[in-house]
Amino acid sequence: MSAEVPAIDEGQRELDIRVGLGIFASEAQLEHLLGIARQVDVEAGETLFARDAPVATLFQVITGELEMRAPDKASWRIAGAGTVGFVDFMLGRHHGRTAITTTPVRLIELDATDYRDYLEDNFDVSHRILAHLSGELINDAVSRPEAPQVLATPAAPRERSIAAVEIPMVERLMMLSRMPAFAGASTQGLADLAQAAAEVRLPGGTVLAAAGSRPTVVSILIEGEVQLELPSGVQVTRAGRCLAAHVEELATTARLTTVTAMSPVILLQLERELLLDRFEENFDLVMSLFGFLAREQEILNDLAAATGQPLATDWR
Repeated sequence: MSAEVPAIDEGQRELDIRVGLGIFASEAQLEHLLGIARQVDVEAGETLFARDAPVATLFQVITGELEMRAPDKASWRIAGAGTVGFVDFMLGRHHGRTAITTTPVRLIELDATDYRDYLEDNFDVSHRILAHLSGELINDAVSRPEAPQVLATPAAPRERSIAAVEIPMVERLMMLSRMPAFAGASTQGLADLAQAAAEVRLPGGTVLAAAGSRPTVVSILIEGEVQLELPSGVQVTRAGRCLAAHVEELATTARLTTVTAMSPVILLQLERELLLDRFEENFDLVMSLFGFLAREQEILNDLAAATGQPLATDWR
C-alpha cells in the first residue's frame, strides 16, 4: 500500500537534501550525497527500525511525524523535520529505540555505511557538522533548568599532580584516552592530537573565554577547576580531565558561557586549524567526537521527552 503523501519531482528531492543533510556541502559534495540518498514514502504505523537491531539505514524526515520508543522511557517525538537513527550511528551501537511512524511520512533514506564513507571522504563537512551540532547542543543545554546537572562534572578524583613538570607525551596520550570525548579514537589519532596541543598553565581567576567571543582554540582541562557562567547567571563547576567548556569547545559560533579558572589550571589547547588537520589524517577522532555529542544529545532528548518538549536538535 502506498502512503498518502503527494508525489514530488526530482528537483524537490534535491532541495530537501540541500537544505537538510546537505546544508554544509559544496556543490561537488552535494552530488556525492544525492548519489546515495533515496526518497521513500511510508504509511502510518510502520516500523522504520526496531530496538536492538544493527544500524543499517539513516533517515531525514521531510514531512510527517514519528516516535522513537523504548521500554520504561518517554518517547522521542519527531515532527516535520529532523533526522532519525543518527544518535545510535554516531555511538557505533545497535538501535536503542524502535522508530514507528505515527502519520504518513516522507523520508530521505541513507545507507549507514555509505553515509560514513561520505563523512570520511569529506572531513571538512564532518567538521562543519560537528561545530553546528555543538552550538545547537550548548544552546539547548544552557536554556534548561537541568543545566547544572548536564554541564557540571563529577568531583575530580585525586590524581598525581603534574603541576611542577611538563606533561610527558605518553602521559598526554593516556589522559586523552580516558576522556569521554576521545574514548573512541585510535592510539595514532590520540598521539597526533597530543603532539599538536600546546600545554598552557594559568593562575586562578583567569578568564579563559568570555561570552560573546569567537572560539579560536579548543581547551582541554587537565588539572584544576573552571567555572562556567551561563547566560542565566547560573554558575557551573567543571573539574578533572574534560573539555573545559563542555560541548561549546567544539562550536564555532559566539560563546554563550564565560569560562573562568577557579584555581591554577593546566590545559592542553589546540588551534582550530590544527584540529582540522588532525581530522583529515585521523577520521576516528571525528567519529569519537560525534559519539561524545551523541551521548549528550541522548541526555537532552530524554529530558525533553520527559516533559513533552521537542527534541534538543536534529542531526544534519
